[in-house]
Amino acid sequence: MRRKWIFAGLLLLAFLAVNWFFYLWFYRGSGSGQTAPDRALGGMVSIPGGAFRMGNDASAKPAERPAHEVVVEEFAMDEHEVTNRQFADFVRRTGHVTTAEQRGFSRVYDLEKEQWEKCPKADWRHPGGPDTTLDGKDDWPVVHVSWLDAQAYCRWSGKRLPSEAEWEYAARGGLRDADYPWGREETPDGRYLANYRQLDKAPAADGFSALAPVKSFPANRFHLYDMSGNVWEWCGDWFADDYYAASRRENPPGPGEGRERVVRGGSWLCPEDFFEGYTVFARAARAPDDSAQNVGFRCAQ
Repeated sequence: MRRKWIFAGLLLLAFLAVNWFFYLWFYRGSGSGQTAPDRALGGMVSIPGGAFRMGNDASAKPAERPAHEVVVEEFAMDEHEVTNRQFADFVRRTGHVTTAEQRGFSRVYDLEKEQWEKCPKADWRHPGGPDTTLDGKDDWPVVHVSWLDAQAYCRWSGKRLPSEAEWEYAARGGLRDADYPWGREETPDGRYLANYRQLDKAPAADGFSALAPVKSFPANRFHLYDMSGNVWEWCGDWFADDYYAASRRENPPGPGEGRERVVRGGSWLCPEDFFEGYTVFARAARAPDDSAQNVGFRCAQ
């Protein structure tokens, strides 16, 4: 009888040891020294589900037409773009090497020449080129991150990229027939409420000549910051010009395949009265391995 109890005790210990091993493997990082961050909704905002009109029939771009009704389920979204501080923590814990770092270059905009240039050694640590740093910019949105880099961050954090429909629904903040996260008027009472480019005004009328720290402007009604301007934000969807005509009504996932991924929200480089990428309905696309000085992301869950 004693032998049976000893044997049963050993089996119990073995069972507990195996379960502890799997806990360490799945929740603490599988033997690589990685530690997953807190998976609570810290820094995220709960977005109630609902219906809205996606797109804009008055847009000059066919890809933003037709406006159509979409329903999204409740989800959560980062209240602001992922910052240099947050991305640095991810890199420190995982050893992730970005697409730009692997290639040895990224795209930087030359304001004097008014053109994009392939800049050697430009990456998230050197946003303006090899002679620039992140000193004093912990709370600036991370840039020079590809869709692949954004996906890696999302996996590590237990989150995901928002769908394009979720992104637009969140940007509108519950407002109907709005062109901007705050309403229909671009500069109510003469105030700029987002970071984008004013070509004929110096210094920049919005207060920033390039990137701005996150939360520099008021949040929308869903308590989300910088849904207009600052940096383009990656979405999970493939991009297609004609997708709106075939989009399903409930939780549309985007096309099943493609060559480019959706980016939303415009950036500090979108010029006023010329390319209003900072409207809530504006759509653009980039190759998944593309990186640039004006593209970042935020996560959903």
